[in-house]
Amino acid sequence: MTARDTVAEAVVTGVGTVAAPAGTALDEPWFDYRARLGPRGYKYLPDACQYLLAAAKDALTRSGAESAGPAGSGGASGPAGSAGSAGSAGSVGSAGAAGDGPAALAGCAEERRAAVVGTNSAVAALHADITEVVRAGGINRLSPMLTPFFSVNLVASRLSTEHRLKGFNTTVTSPRVAGLEALHVAARELCAGRGDLVLAGVTEAYDPGHGTAAAEAGSVVLVLRPPADAVRPGGALLRTTLRFVPPAALAHESGRRRAGREVREALEALAAPGRAPELIRVVTDGSAVAAAVEAAVRDWSARRVPLSVEAVGARAGALAPMERVAHDLRDGAAGPRTVVAVAGEGNVAFASVDPYGTA
Repeated sequence: MTARDTVAEAVVTGVGTVAAPAGTALDEPWFDYRARLGPRGYKYLPDACQYLLAAAKDALTRSGAESAGPAGSGGASGPAGSAGSAGSAGSVGSAGAAGDGPAALAGCAEERRAAVVGTNSAVAALHADITEVVRAGGINRLSPMLTPFFSVNLVASRLSTEHRLKGFNTTVTSPRVAGLEALHVAARELCAGRGDLVLAGVTEAYDPGHGTAAAEAGSVVLVLRPPADAVRPGGALLRTTLRFVPPAALAHESGRRRAGREVREALEALAAPGRAPELIRVVTDGSAVAAAVEAAVRDWSARRVPLSVEAVGARAGALAPMERVAHDLRDGAAGPRTVVAVAGEGNVAFASVDPYGTA
């Protein structure tokens, strides 16, 4: 009925965000790539790619703000601070060899750097534009600058080119939970020794076909290190896990009981020994799966943990849960906080950040 997965851990040393100012219409221009990235080399990139690069730049700046670890030590650890929607802390260019580019990459071999990016709508607008152009004037009217990005994988690939991330490069697209799933995939690979630094997160662009679902635009990127690295001031221990609840199974009492048991077991496994979360946020979409997961979380947290349920409704993206994680990282929390993201298709993702945790 459910796809089990183990708990994966990583150390967060930096976080960067790109978000539209409050009240901004997402289908109108609001992001200045020149101010966030530089005047050259970024003009023809899709919006989601620009957001991703800017968030990663800020995350790396903050990760390397305090110190760069020696080669082989797992590198720098710095504040998991906030990156606002305008401006950035310092200028960071493309990374070259060790010691060139962001300080957070110093001492980390290019082959040990990697990226995992989640998205649902990064190239949705581009797909719509390609369809319109081909219908109106034929394939020869397509732009050679933008058309290659019809493949969503190229959004993350551009991030790897920017910072010479020559390890694995993975894109995940699970509905609503892709951002948290990206954190889980990255942490799992770090636990397996397949890298020393991973840029993991989510990027979304306005989807012109969002219908009744809420459109999303922006990006959140975390700098992750192996769990053996110490959690330094400003950093946090990340713990993640995934589950799958088939919607059809909820039509039967036995299926509902098993779904509840799986969610409670996931929360139990996610909680570090002796450090129950001080807050759980459940980001739901109003579906039957979301209702079942919410009920299970309430049952587990009863008389133990404050619970905040955010029924965000259907969304054309996976940004909202990652924005909650970023908020928890920069909010100065005294203990672990957990975000649970649920999609009506059955995907359930859990992520806990603990500023004082130890791997």
